Amino acid sequence: MTFLPVVERELRVASRRRGPYWSRFAAAMIGAGLAALTLLTTTGSNEDTGANLFAVVSTVVFLYAAVAGTLVTCDCLSEEKREGTLGLLFLTDLTGRDVVLGKLAATSVNVIYGMLAVVPMLAIPFVLGGVSHAEMLRVVLVSINLLFFFLSVGLFVSSLCRQDNRALALSIIIALTLVVGGPLASQIPRFPFPDAAVFSSPACGCFLAFDGLYRANPHSAFWGNVVLTDLYAWIFFCLACWIVRRSWQDATVGKPARWRERTPSIRNARRRTELLEINPFLWRLARSGRKRLMVWLVLMISSLLYLLCFRWFSGDFLDAGADFFLLAPLGLLLKVWLAVEASRTFSEDRRGGGLELLLSTPLRERQIVRGQLLALWRQFAAPAGVVLLTNLVFVLVEMRKWGNDVDRNAVLGMHLVLGGFLVADLIALSWVGMWQGLIRRKPNHAALSALARIVVLPPLIFVLGLWIWAIGHPYGGNEGLLAFNFTVWILTGLWANLYFGLAARRKLFRQFRLVVAEGVGRKRAANAAPQPAPAPAEAP
Repeated sequence: MTFLPVVERELRVASRRRGPYWSRFAAAMIGAGLAALTLLTTTGSNEDTGANLFAVVSTVVFLYAAVAGTLVTCDCLSEEKREGTLGLLFLTDLTGRDVVLGKLAATSVNVIYGMLAVVPMLAIPFVLGGVSHAEMLRVVLVSINLLFFFLSVGLFVSSLCRQDNRALALSIIIALTLVVGGPLASQIPRFPFPDAAVFSSPACGCFLAFDGLYRANPHSAFWGNVVLTDLYAWIFFCLACWIVRRSWQDATVGKPARWRERTPSIRNARRRTELLEINPFLWRLARSGRKRLMVWLVLMISSLLYLLCFRWFSGDFLDAGADFFLLAPLGLLLKVWLAVEASRTFSEDRRGGGLELLLSTPLRERQIVRGQLLALWRQFAAPAGVVLLTNLVFVLVEMRKWGNDVDRNAVLGMHLVLGGFLVADLIALSWVGMWQGLIRRKPNHAALSALARIVVLPPLIFVLGLWIWAIGHPYGGNEGLLAFNFTVWILTGLWANLYFGLAARRKLFRQFRLVVAEGVGRKRAANAAPQPAPAPAEAP
């Protein structure tokens, strides 16, 4: 038998795809662009330029390993469970290790190629000076180790979960707990082992890899963190190999119905009847109230953690600007959650053939879109209103408490922008998420695509504007830099909401039935049938 047959098969398939080549090219171009911008905006000696460039490229590599490593593996095994193909692999003599290694090879090849394309950019600072050979090798080691850690976390969660959105959420929670939990715990007063808590974080090696901190701390701290991060990764990997062979069966077989499903109350029946009269698709989506309850529960837990952090760190959450540490994360949480919910329904129904069945009924496509939109606002409108009301309360309290001690106009403007963009982004994400869910196969990819257009694009343009300004004014002239770029950020965000939101709305109403029936790919024109040769004319 071939050694690791699934790995060999997946690598052969990946070698014939365009994705690995394009991802490597895109990563190399992004790395080269960052290196060029850093070189243009940095002044001073070659050693200072090399050190700044090395810090920028290293940070990008670390973030790339964390984000890409989690996203590519969190749904690889759970997707096979949903499609019912994972059990077919275990009809052979394959082991859990073979399957997990095969999925790891299939999903991580693009990420590894992208990282290998960016790593040569780390050699440019070495040539400029200011960066030692050992420092560069330590950064490469930490990058590879960090990538293996996040890939293993995604594999472990994917072996446990069946739904893609739950797998992604659990992967982020586990990764953030291990990365941020230790450093936050070390800041709690009277914590017994603060140094050990800091060194237990996989992100600690990202800082200790640089020469300044590597020399200031014992060398054993860095190498111990590397070994501990690798141990984390191997534990998650081994757990995934052990769980995947025992979790591929359909979990609903043989389970009794829930109590709420066995004994529906009269109140729930009356409520469902009212929803059915409003919109049949809304009735289908709003059968369970647990989704609405989960949003409120998460908001309450986040608010309690916010208050506990200020109590632990002896701060005042009514200080000017301190409330943004609560309002901004809550708003971002609502945006991400709404994008996931908006894209998941259409993506799963189109993949399972449910939308085709619905369109064969008298239900029109506009009614389907309206039902999905009503279900989203039924779930998120009240929590968003509470966040806006909290924003207003903070504004009134800060204006009354601080008076002229702070710039009241700046505080008021920040609160207005935060609240306004919360409403605008939620509306735009509703339409863009539905359209991306309709045209994409995986719900997670659809949600990330919607978030990239509405939430990520304006800050990227803002950062690019800062760099361009710094290139044009390397020796000063930054008096109006903050106000100008803040205005650009607001205008870019409004443009993204209007452009992508209106475009998605127009496509949903005009191309909904066409996409459900034929997909989004262009159909190749059929070759014309060959015409028969003309018969030879008979001689007279």
